[in-house]
Amino acid sequence: MSDHSPSPTILVRTVRLEEDVDLLGHLPRGLTGAWLRHGQGVVAIGSTWSVQTTGPHRFGAASSAFRALAATARVDDEVRTRTSGLIALGSFSYAAGSPRPSTLLVPRAVLGVHDGEAFLTVTAMGEEPSLPTSWRDLFPSTPVGPLGDGEDLELEPDHTPDEYQALVQEAVAEIAAGRAGKIVLSERTTVRSATPLEPALLLARLARAYPSTWVYHLEDVIGASPEMLAQTEDGRVFSRVLAGTRPVADDGELDEADRRAFRADAKELSEHAYAADSVVERLVDLAEDVEVSPEPFVLRLPGLEHLASDVTARLRNGVTSLDVAARLHPSAAVSGTPREQADAIIERLEPHDRGGYASPVGWMDADGDGQWAIALRMAHLRGPHELVLQAGGGLVAASDPVSEHAEVLAKCRPMLRALRGDQAERDPSVTSSV
Repeated sequence: MSDHSPSPTILVRTVRLEEDVDLLGHLPRGLTGAWLRHGQGVVAIGSTWSVQTTGPHRFGAASSAFRALAATARVDDEVRTRTSGLIALGSFSYAAGSPRPSTLLVPRAVLGVHDGEAFLTVTAMGEEPSLPTSWRDLFPSTPVGPLGDGEDLELEPDHTPDEYQALVQEAVAEIAAGRAGKIVLSERTTVRSATPLEPALLLARLARAYPSTWVYHLEDVIGASPEMLAQTEDGRVFSRVLAGTRPVADDGELDEADRRAFRADAKELSEHAYAADSVVERLVDLAEDVEVSPEPFVLRLPGLEHLASDVTARLRNGVTSLDVAARLHPSAAVSGTPREQADAIIERLEPHDRGGYASPVGWMDADGDGQWAIALRMAHLRGPHELVLQAGGGLVAASDPVSEHAEVLAKCRPMLRALRGDQAERDPSVTSSV
């Protein structure tokens, strides 16, 4: 005899905090997840509800499960701002065949700040969630080192420079043969540390050094992404496309002559056009009145400058942020074009499954609005003493293997600096976006 009793209802309570809250000062050990930018966002602990999905329908299955949960939820939200009330944090896997499950999770407690307003959300299944005497009971101060000084780090790339450059040449040969127009190849580096790797300290360092990026952590992924795949609010969608990169020494900036040359570089513009066009083309069935930057602009980050385009559109009724992320993933910025051919070549040339690298990471609320960045400038956590950095670059027919290898190394710098503590003394004002 089967049990047809209804699933318990999730109860959610959000209260306003009548004080300023520094989220970076309250990233406790054992945190479940975080989503931070310019000092705003959410920090989460515990798990009240979660779903794990795999396969080609992993996005739709996760979204359906959460929407069913939200349909019966009882929410008492006295703040009613972005990220208050019922939200789920999510990290999806790059490939449909990935053995790593994709996760959507409702935290037990969330400390949030939006537009200067601080709040605490608590959740429970089938019973009223209890509020702590003080929010600090749940979110004590961020642990203070040591995380290590970089002297005890052991780095092991998957390939030697010559081996990786040979893989780039293979990919370029595929492009020259007409089997793809663009391919994004990535490299992994395993990092081992004698000192335990504390995610809270890594997040704090990343967020302080790269405030204009989306700094994230959930499950086994952690990083600071400059690329927004799908952000929705009030019926509108925003996507920022990055493709075309110039590494810059010593966290400086390109001089004006070099920046003009960058913006006019045929190879970089070709790589960027593939990525921007892929986003516009895939939005057609989900949105109307699609607008894209008239020409790429330069996004400046410490040590890197990117060609960027912003895409906005009006969503059709009922379309959620996760619907958009699922449709756009993987964009040509992280896969290539045509998508199927590029992914097949990537699967052959890259020795490991991408896991959560270059895939959507972010959050969604009960109405379906949310933010999903591409998991870049990232690492997979493999235990208290090991993580795996992963970074890639877009290849077109004119790509140079030595330059492409240098770009991949430059994209690993944010995580390496967070590991080494290099950023602690840096002035975060050097990070700017255009």
